[in-house]
Amino acid sequence: MFNEAEYQLIWSVYLVAALLGWLVWWQMTRWISWWFVREPLWVMMAVVLFTPVRADPEQAWMAPGSIILALDTLLDTGENQARVLGEMSLVLALALVAWGGFVCVRTGWRMWRQQQAEA
Repeated sequence: MFNEAEYQLIWSVYLVAALLGWLVWWQMTRWISWWFVREPLWVMMAVVLFTPVRADPEQAWMAPGSIILALDTLLDTGENQARVLGEMSLVLALALVAWGGFVCVRTGWRMWRQQQAEA
C-alpha cells in the first residue's frame, strides 16, 4: 500500500483541502442570520470533513469517513457503510453536545456581562 511518508503526505494534502472546503462552507452559510441554524451546520460539515475512520478494521490505516462512506455506497465495494455511519454519527452527537455546552457557556457569559454593565 503506502509507506509512512506517503501516508502522512496524503493526509496533509487532504487536511488542507478539507480546511479550504470548510472555509467555503463557512462563507456559504454566513448569510444565515439565525445562529442556532448556522453554527450546527458548521459543526456538521466539520464532522463530515474531518472524521477519520479505519479503512480496514484489522489494520491501522485511517481514511476520511465521508470518503469511505461515499466509495462503499457508490461502488458497492465493501461492508463498511454501517460501521462508518455509526462512527460518524457518534462523533456528530458528541460534537453537537460540545457545541451545546459552548452555547450555554456563551449565553451565561453574555448574561453575566450584561448584569455587570447594568450594575
